[in-house]
Amino acid sequence: MRFLTDLFLAWRYLKPKRNAVSVITCVSLLGVVLGVAVLIIVLAVMTGFTDEFKKKILETSADIQITDYSKGFIPDPGRIIRKVEKIGSRAAPVVQKHVLVQRSDRFLPKMLIGIVPELEADCIKVSDALTYGVENVSFEGAFSIGRGEALLSEVVANELALRLGDKIILHSPTKLAQMVSVDGSGQVDMANVEKIYLPSEFTVVALFSFGKYDFDKNVLFINMDDADELFGLPWGAATAVYVKTQDAFNLKGELKALREEFPSLHVLSWQQMNQQFLGVLEVEKNMQFFLLIFIVLVAAFSIANTLITVVVQKTREIGLLKALGAGDGTVLLVFLCQGFLVGVVGTGLGTAMGLLVIQWRNEILKLLRYVSGQEVFPKQFYLFSELPASVNPRDLVMIVCVSITLCTLGGLIPAWRAARLDPAKALRYE
Repeated sequence: MRFLTDLFLAWRYLKPKRNAVSVITCVSLLGVVLGVAVLIIVLAVMTGFTDEFKKKILETSADIQITDYSKGFIPDPGRIIRKVEKIGSRAAPVVQKHVLVQRSDRFLPKMLIGIVPELEADCIKVSDALTYGVENVSFEGAFSIGRGEALLSEVVANELALRLGDKIILHSPTKLAQMVSVDGSGQVDMANVEKIYLPSEFTVVALFSFGKYDFDKNVLFINMDDADELFGLPWGAATAVYVKTQDAFNLKGELKALREEFPSLHVLSWQQMNQQFLGVLEVEKNMQFFLLIFIVLVAAFSIANTLITVVVQKTREIGLLKALGAGDGTVLLVFLCQGFLVGVVGTGLGTAMGLLVIQWRNEILKLLRYVSGQEVFPKQFYLFSELPASVNPRDLVMIVCVSITLCTLGGLIPAWRAARLDPAKALRYE
């Protein structure tokens, strides 16, 4: 009951009036609102970016990837697939190598992935990303890529001015390298080879888009048999085995079992293959929180300045309260409650503002793009077509708690000063 009385007095002192104190109070409140809103927006975008990046990684790669660095390829991927199936996961062989894509007189380096169409769901589910030419790669609902057929992304198709049915030529860098020899002095000459190397021609039968710009810009798919032939690999060989598990975020059991079964092979999880980038995102998010919390800290100092002004203005009232029997603790609590109230109101409004901006973030970006005439969120730099955002409840609770705590502590010094007032001196001129 006593706390409610103190809270009522604190609210009475903060009630808007037409004087300088009320203006300062509103400015302090606005500082808290903006600080909290910016914190929520930035952390939500960073969290959304990380979550979306993880999602796109899992859509465009394996949960676990098994490779043989010593040979450069796996001659019998079926043996590995059978072991993967025994531990309750799925797997598919792939041929993944760099190629040169030729269109007329243009050459572009790309990453080629050769897949077994029947095992597409256990590898990279290309069928879910198809945008054009779906009828060309599916028969009675089953996904297929025939011999001599290629799947390109919309980005690559636009880059090379390609349409469905157009031809492209793929060059194998491995075979091209075999056509030349380099002596000890660095002199380059034609190698003595028995066969003349000829590139392979493919027909574009479908386009896809995974919504991950760097992947769409650099990858194309063909049949794995064509890939083996293009790179001169043994029939049925693979450069890697992609493993899909039940839980991509808990791979300890699968990793241990596969590493024990195949000690000579490299078994890596998707987190390990992207460890550096994921680590950078986490560090950047923590640094953003550390730097932006200073906005709320500045607002807390503004609250302290406001309450010092209130203490000076209310000196006689404070003296009267103490003369009527209010103790130092009561007066201290009244002014701490003022900082607490500003923190609660400012944090609440800031949270609402932040969540609204996150909800309408892409519409805001479109408006900014329309007004400025420039792309605010270029996908070639940020990899995604839209600005991702995800509100983590733990981050939200942390922001609210830190903000209210800082605002409450901002009232500590003026509260201590008010509690130390001598009632006789405060009422001297009353």
